[in-house]
Amino acid sequence: MEWLVHLIPRQQPLLVRYGATAAMVALAYALRFALQGRGGPYGFILFIPPILAAAILFDRGSGFLALALSTILSAIALDWNQNADVHISALASFIVVGILLVVLGEGFHRALERAQLAERAKDLLLQEMSHRIKNTFAMILSLIGLQARQAQPDMRTALDAMARRVRVLASIHDHLRTAPREDHPVNLAQYLTELGASLQDSVRELRPITVLVKAQAASTPAAKALAIGLIVNELVTNALKHAFDGERIGHIEVRLACEADQLELSVSDNGRGCPESSPKGLGRQLVDLLVAQLGGSLMSQNTEPGCRVSVLLPSTVTT
Repeated sequence: MEWLVHLIPRQQPLLVRYGATAAMVALAYALRFALQGRGGPYGFILFIPPILAAAILFDRGSGFLALALSTILSAIALDWNQNADVHISALASFIVVGILLVVLGEGFHRALERAQLAERAKDLLLQEMSHRIKNTFAMILSLIGLQARQAQPDMRTALDAMARRVRVLASIHDHLRTAPREDHPVNLAQYLTELGASLQDSVRELRPITVLVKAQAASTPAAKALAIGLIVNELVTNALKHAFDGERIGHIEVRLACEADQLELSVSDNGRGCPESSPKGLGRQLVDLLVAQLGGSLMSQNTEPGCRVSVLLPSTVTT
């Protein structure tokens, strides 16, 4: 029904409304003669579309104009030397039906106008709410950054990790904010590429490490995209923290491959390799929880050099 909302034109000048109405009635009248009586003895059925269209597209006055013109043209075409009483009865019935059509058409027109106004109000409300949410994310990040500068090293590390997670949430919000529809799926390739660039920018001035994203085309609902984004954020952050020694130049690669029955998401680096045994921190616990929620599995393997963490997700993630 959305297309009907956009069908209603903006308020037109009187001359335009009545001119278009007369043109539609004239077209119906010409069609009556072209059909050579196949539209019935009176051809009233051919005038119903312009009457209804005029009332829906414009207003009540246009609908009554279409009814009046249709009645006059129908009366002119009749032979009044025969069955005059029948003609009068038929025209009277047509006028009654036409009035009902105009009233119904005008009611439909007003309903569509209200729907159009409601849609515009909804868009303005969503824009305002989106703007406020974006400002809220910025304020949260500013507060975290301010607190991190005053905190001890261990606390600063935790606050920086929290800030990165908030940025992932904010990035999903930006994708939804620019989507054509509120239920529009998130483009994973574009989203992960932007996320990788953001993660690299966060360490560019501190560490000589590059983050490269190679993702095949895929899309998924926002909630699942958020989970995938958080998984990538935690795995890349873990590699940035533990894979490289000192000022060593490093490389981290994020891949997303789509197969028939599953998606493979992997984060690999050319660092020191996978730790054989180490307690799981908050980030890794979060990754395990998100992978389980998506119905996937996770495994790590040494790649000599470096470590590769692969997450296998069911194909239902993209639906």
